[in-house]
Amino acid sequence: MTAIRLGDTAGNPGITGDPTWSPLAVTAADPSYPGAHSAFSEAAATVLSSLYGRHSTVTVTSDGMPGMARSFPSFQAAADEASLSRILAGQHTRLDNVAGQRLGSQVAGLVLRNAE
Repeated sequence: MTAIRLGDTAGNPGITGDPTWSPLAVTAADPSYPGAHSAFSEAAATVLSSLYGRHSTVTVTSDGMPGMARSFPSFQAAADEASLSRILAGQHTRLDNVAGQRLGSQVAGLVLRNAE
């Protein structure tokens, strides 16, 4: 949110700020980097893909939206959308999400290497 509103102060003439911009969701008052949703979604997708296959379809629902369901062609597709939704909500930048996905992949690798 701050980066978009103060874009004019970034020192790059190619960036224009928008001081009136507001995100679609309330921005949480917690650290942005790395993206937590990206990290745990990537870790889950990696572990679940190793157990059920990379092309397993998945349908998810939300307690906050009864009757609403989203279907994905893979666990990775669901994880990618979860990650991108945080950018759309104004909580994270792409950098945050890439770092979160990298962290999640590393955590999943550790879990899979040490699973009994």
